[in-house]
Amino acid sequence: MLCHRILQVAGLAALLAIPSSAIAAPTIVYDNTSTPVTGDFIPSGLPEGFWPFNQYGDDPVGDQIALAGTDRAVTRFDLIVSSSAPTVLTNLTLVLYKNDGTVYYGAPGAPGTVLWTGALADVAVDGLTMVVFDVPNVVVPNMFSWTAAADSNIAGLATYDPPTVGSTPMWGPIQHAWDLDTASDDWYPFYFEDNPVANFGARVWAVPGPGCLSLLAAGGLAALHRRRRWGK
Repeated sequence: MLCHRILQVAGLAALLAIPSSAIAAPTIVYDNTSTPVTGDFIPSGLPEGFWPFNQYGDDPVGDQIALAGTDRAVTRFDLIVSSSAPTVLTNLTLVLYKNDGTVYYGAPGAPGTVLWTGALADVAVDGLTMVVFDVPNVVVPNMFSWTAAADSNIAGLATYDPPTVGSTPMWGPIQHAWDLDTASDDWYPFYFEDNPVANFGARVWAVPGPGCLSLLAAGGLAALHRRRRWGK
């Protein structure tokens, strides 16, 4: 277990001196940024390589993802966006959700409980662009959903597939994304046709959750107590 490995190799003085958030370096628990996808998406007429933010009006759109490894306190979320011309997004919002919402026609549980919301202002986008959101150690489940929203019809979520770390869950025979209809506040799954299969570009970084950090702290205190007794 990662907690035990850290406890074994960390010096006691160093363990007690550094903040708990710095005990473990973040690891990549999901990565879908290696293989860009272009093609004749359905509906037709979409630009090559990305899904415009305003394709469904101002609806937030995003993916449901499954994480690799065991680290679940998210510290960073890299969102890959693209544009057909240089532009500036006045506001770009990212939301992380538990999938505990109403099930829609046999799809996995829809996004429900909001885990975290972040927003960036005046985001410059010129073709493929990585936008980094700093996330304050938000603990997520093994599978969760995210959405992004901005006011633009020439910029949007870049399309990639397949993930190289983690995975995108299947709904029946297809991989799907989520759209939040802001008019009705209902969630709708949608998907790209099989030619090509695509998901949205993103990378998630995380550290061990608070349970692991608590174990480290308890282990450090116990070791310190033993050392003091033995040093008498």
